[in-house]
Amino acid sequence: MEVKKISLFSCILMGIGSIIGASVFATTPIAIKIIGGNGIVLGFIYASIFVFLKTFPEMVLTSALPANGASYMHLTRLIHPYVGIVHAFNQLVIGTMKVATMALTFSTYFKMIFPSIPEVVVAITITLIFTIISLYGIKFSATVQNICVAVLLGALGIYIFGGWGHTVVSLKDVISTNFEVAKMWAAMGIMHGSLIGANVLMYAADEIDNPGKNIPIAFVVGTVITSVLYAALAYVTVGVMPNFYEIDNLATVAQKFLSPAMLVFFISGGALLAVVTSINSAILMFSRSHFAAARDGLFPNSIMKINKYGAPGNSIWLNSVITILAMISGFNLTDVVNITAIPGLLLSPIIFASVFALPYKFPNSYKTSFLKIPHWINCLIVIIASVLSILMGSYVLKQMQPKNYIIMIAFYIVAAIYTYLRIKYLKDKKGFDMISKMKEPYQPWIDRERQATEEFSVKNSN
Repeated sequence: MEVKKISLFSCILMGIGSIIGASVFATTPIAIKIIGGNGIVLGFIYASIFVFLKTFPEMVLTSALPANGASYMHLTRLIHPYVGIVHAFNQLVIGTMKVATMALTFSTYFKMIFPSIPEVVVAITITLIFTIISLYGIKFSATVQNICVAVLLGALGIYIFGGWGHTVVSLKDVISTNFEVAKMWAAMGIMHGSLIGANVLMYAADEIDNPGKNIPIAFVVGTVITSVLYAALAYVTVGVMPNFYEIDNLATVAQKFLSPAMLVFFISGGALLAVVTSINSAILMFSRSHFAAARDGLFPNSIMKINKYGAPGNSIWLNSVITILAMISGFNLTDVVNITAIPGLLLSPIIFASVFALPYKFPNSYKTSFLKIPHWINCLIVIIASVLSILMGSYVLKQMQPKNYIIMIAFYIVAAIYTYLRIKYLKDKKGFDMISKMKEPYQPWIDRERQATEEFSVKNSN
């Protein structure tokens, strides 16, 4: 079956829509209360720099070796299967919790327009709607995303330009006031999640035109545009309401300067569409990760089934069903934000480690990739990004409650037991060695390396 692929333009819009989403509406009020109004603008700027550093190793890997599943594939093939297995389970919890975060945020803003409908019902409904959209393949998902992003940018523009003239604190005062470094690190640990959505493209690389080139370009363009918008949005938020402890959500701020009609548009076209574009992207991203793991045997074979639209239907449903169960169980938004921030920050270095092995296992693919950067620079960035991830993660840990720790620890214990039993079952009952399968190079990478080697041979002969 030929998979329909998306263009660079659609990649950029998919990236922007993935970034501008639930996270900024959910985490901005939380981050403001941690760092204070005087640090939020610089916090977003610093967080964007961290996002570039944190995601750069993944961009290098994807530019050289693109594949659906991205980091999972790189870890299992370049480092060791067990490291990839840990990451696969991280994605299982991060993916479902991210969608839960977005759906719960959607329900919070939706309630402002339709207060009589229970929030959990709304959250479950929007999850199901975008689950169904995702089942029709990446091309259809990208079309929906493009339309939503166009309206979304208009709504954010109304908030920024409409609120700028109603600020009671100057931008200079906001960015020049002192703040506590420890609180800035904690806030950045949460805010970085608001800017990191464009990496969704890496996980669907097999469904994108010229992924080795288009994904890095789309990531950079989308992240730069979004970081500028976020800094402006942050200033308007604290500039209009300097008593930042009263800020529960951005709609509370918007109602101080927008007309009733414009407020409804901001909530529906801004907050709600921002959330749904992120839900759309998150389902796309994490379903591909689960699919890649199932293809290797970690998850049941049914999870890797592809439907007639070229989408991993059962993998999409797996992510959404777990999401819905998490929401029904009664997680509140702060719990969800904290639980998802920790695995992403503290465990990211295991993803970055793949860069060290890249020039030894696929040297010519590395040399001919779009991002032609000296290896020592890539390694230096990996080290810096790893240190920052661990440092920020340690500060976010301080924000967590005992129940958050218990849930995380219990999850990893269950994951370890499942993995042991899965390996034993496949070997004893099916005669299938899952670990050996995970070590096998991905065929498109072999083809890519062969082509790169031939190009070098021709070049050297001339």
